Amino acid sequence: MTTIELLSNPVPCAPPLRHGHMVAMFVDLDHFMRICTDDPPEAVFSLIGGFQRVVTAAVASFKGELNSYQGDGVLAIFGDVAGRTDCATRALRCAREILEHIEALGLYYVSISGHPTSVSIGLQYGPVWAGTIGISKRFGPTLIGDAVNVATRLEQQARQLDAQVVVGNEVIQRAQQESGSHACELEQFVNVGPLFVHGRTSPIHVWKLQTRSAELLPNNDTDIEPRVGNRSAKS
Repeated sequence: MTTIELLSNPVPCAPPLRHGHMVAMFVDLDHFMRICTDDPPEAVFSLIGGFQRVVTAAVASFKGELNSYQGDGVLAIFGDVAGRTDCATRALRCAREILEHIEALGLYYVSISGHPTSVSIGLQYGPVWAGTIGISKRFGPTLIGDAVNVATRLEQQARQLDAQVVVGNEVIQRAQQESGSHACELEQFVNVGPLFVHGRTSPIHVWKLQTRSAELLPNNDTDIEPRVGNRSAKS
């Protein structure tokens, strides 16, 4: 089939589209290119399997919806469910649980490969559309929306920010509305100010999960000069 024929016969979208404000979460294994290069295939497949099991179980336990595995990355969404309007709270709890279990997985992996492992996580709250497009029915719904794009970009900035979890300010605001400004899910999150990410003309105010006590200081200054995110892909 020629390109002209393909364009003249667009793949129909199966209605209806789902739409709502949700938290998008993207989780990615760190240093995966190096791992694939340096470690034996059996060890790499063992790591991927463990990683996928950890993320799948965590997302399910916090009533999220796993959308897709993208190589060494996982995309999931968290929307409000019947009787509960706490999608941001559940997403933040899920991110913390993933970190805890990945730490245990990393201890096992280093024992068989000699290399530690870790993950980076990006989260953003905003409008998300989900729909099934023709041949993608077998792969699950396609997600589009600013929250999905930003979550992916924030995950890519985690290393530059010396963090494992990076979230947009909209997630923090929503979590505060759900649980109050002193919610335990917000402990250890510090404001790192505005950040420019690829594809956005205006900066995004972001927060990171910080475990070092020296950096656990309130930072509400919104006049910080915007950072310029590193747009190169992680290796």
